[in-house]
Amino acid sequence: MKMSTGTKLTPEERRDLDKFAKFLALKSAVIIVESRLGAKVYTKCNPASNKDVWFNLAVNDLPEVSVEAKKLMSIHGEITTSRQPLCVEIYLRTADDDVMTLETWCIGVGPAQSDSRMNYSIYGRMGILLKTLVSVTRVTPAYRMSRRQGPDNYTINYKIYMGDPQLDSLGKLFCRSSYSDVKVPVQCRLFFTRLGLAKKKSLQCIGAFNAIRYQSLPL
Repeated sequence: MKMSTGTKLTPEERRDLDKFAKFLALKSAVIIVESRLGAKVYTKCNPASNKDVWFNLAVNDLPEVSVEAKKLMSIHGEITTSRQPLCVEIYLRTADDDVMTLETWCIGVGPAQSDSRMNYSIYGRMGILLKTLVSVTRVTPAYRMSRRQGPDNYTINYKIYMGDPQLDSLGKLFCRSSYSDVKVPVQCRLFFTRLGLAKKKSLQCIGAFNAIRYQSLPL
């Protein structure tokens, strides 16, 4: 792919950028959901990586997640063109069918602080962004809760949608964390944001479920 030296993209560059952003969003959704399945994941390094291994990142595919995310982007458009974030909501469902939202992850699009040129480093920075996501999804309280899920107490579920994050289910006391970003040459940047229950409230939930009983915590 020949890269231009200015900020105006050629049709070929625009197609490549949209493709990169599409697979970044798809891989992100898979990584987030996979981290809440309740099991440790082991993937082998592939020293003979090829073009089918996006971002040189060994991530087990979850077809149902990929299909759902692709369907949303086919309706609303790619995140770089529609400028709408792809959101993955993680919620807990008890054996008594009570539901509580734990967190919402957004693969967002925001205004760039400066113009960026199209070059090969954008693809590499997207790969670093995904590797960061693999790490941070496993250091939040929701990950600890997912490791303790079971049919007799609660299960962790997900919902994928595009648009502004739905904050009502998180209540008034939630924390917002942003993780890294990648500037792209269409006057925007791609970044991850996590909206979740405050740490104190999350720990209260963990303690309640460790006692194998469910108590309704006011939002």
